[in-house]
Amino acid sequence: MSNHRIIPMDVGCGILSQLPVKALLRFKSVSKEWCSLINDPYFIKLHLRQSMETNRNNLNIILKERISGKLLSVGFDSVNLDNPRELDHPLKRRPGAVPDDDYDYDYDYTQVVGSCNGLLCLTTYDQIYGTVVLWNISTGDYKVLPNELVKLPPTWGEVEQVTFYGFGYDSINDDYKLVRIVQDIDLSRSPPLLVEEVKVYSLKANTWRRGEEIPNHYFLQHFSRKVGTFVCGALHWLGIKERTWESPSSVIAFDVTTEKYHQIELLDNMERKTYNVDLGALQECLCAIATCLDNAVNVWIMKDYGVKESWTMLYCLQGCLSSGAYLYPLLLAYSKNEDGILLEKEGMSLLCYDINGKGFKDFNLPQLQNFKPLCPEICMESLVKLGD
Repeated sequence: MSNHRIIPMDVGCGILSQLPVKALLRFKSVSKEWCSLINDPYFIKLHLRQSMETNRNNLNIILKERISGKLLSVGFDSVNLDNPRELDHPLKRRPGAVPDDDYDYDYDYTQVVGSCNGLLCLTTYDQIYGTVVLWNISTGDYKVLPNELVKLPPTWGEVEQVTFYGFGYDSINDDYKLVRIVQDIDLSRSPPLLVEEVKVYSLKANTWRRGEEIPNHYFLQHFSRKVGTFVCGALHWLGIKERTWESPSSVIAFDVTTEKYHQIELLDNMERKTYNVDLGALQECLCAIATCLDNAVNVWIMKDYGVKESWTMLYCLQGCLSSGAYLYPLLLAYSKNEDGILLEKEGMSLLCYDINGKGFKDFNLPQLQNFKPLCPEICMESLVKLGD
């Protein structure tokens, strides 16, 4: 008679759901039962939920090398960064690889245009004819999206075309959606003419469809972050009512379930005496990062989503900028131990604000010399699948 005891499945499920993805991938070879459990959709959601609640699994900062198109992953567990490791991403041009017959894609210009629940959204630089891929950085699974051309009517004059992306999870329909907003802005007109195309991709249906245009002809602020911030079930960009270089007038939010827009107002004093406002997410809340004229950085958090009066200043970061420097914090995240906040400075370096020590640490890793601008994106580890 065997002395081994069988662990009840519910107990085993609870134990395994607390392990990192790398360990779970190895454990799939232990037995058919374990493999079946780890592949089960219920277990995948349980593991994801626990990871998000405990911030336990590794938080990865994804950086793109400017020349070669390489992607690096850097762990951010505390107020220190782990050694960067190169990622073998799906759009990486292999030695001797032949470009597509129809379009000579430049794979060296891979862009990261979204991250959600362990999935990265990658696109090639050519946003009209380029390839778009969803990729789980932990499991290696990826999916090439159907090609969807931009079909805006021709325009003449001084036209500027800007493309915005947003990637998020529709929890009601258990679906991942990618939003692509292309804005053609004719600057020769007064006021400037805006022509817009919105397309929404559904992973569940594996199709693109036309989405509603942004109401009231808002220009999305394009001189900072073009990737929508996903929080509270919606994607968020800064909107400007008139085509000026003044502060944004509101936040444009796109609900990924209803696929409808709504506006979120900024506080008046949030924009006053600032030269840049950007968006991020902290503690599962929408936040705004205002870089002030006196080189201070104010971090605001919206405690009650959608309620203007709930904007609360969380941190006033002093001393992170020298006179005349610029901080465009396109990346904002707590470390795994929640003792540090990560910021990006001028696209050239990463800063960590030590919450306990109230000081800054500038990360100047030699491996990142060619990764400028950094174009960082946060991505967690997960088992999320990209299809059956």
